[in-house]
Amino acid sequence: MNSHQITWEDDDCNRHIQFSISYEMEGSAVKINAVTPTAVSFTCPESKATLRTIRVHTNAGRQMLANHFANSGHLEQVAEEIASLSTQA
Repeated sequence: MNSHQITWEDDDCNRHIQFSISYEMEGSAVKINAVTPTAVSFTCPESKATLRTIRVHTNAGRQMLANHFANSGHLEQVAEEIASLSTQA
């Protein structure tokens, strides 16, 4: 099993969410096993400067953020990015 770290810029909610993505390669396909939010940085809507960063400690918070990320459609992009990186290695 492998892991990949990403930051999703959730501009609609003025935050950047850091995730750890656990995955396996099945041939040239990526099978994502887990999406774990690790931290949230809240940003100023005007300047985009980080106002504060908090760690994600609760299972409910992790689940809510992971679901929001999956529903945004970005999970497929992450799988494509991981597949692209693995073919370059």
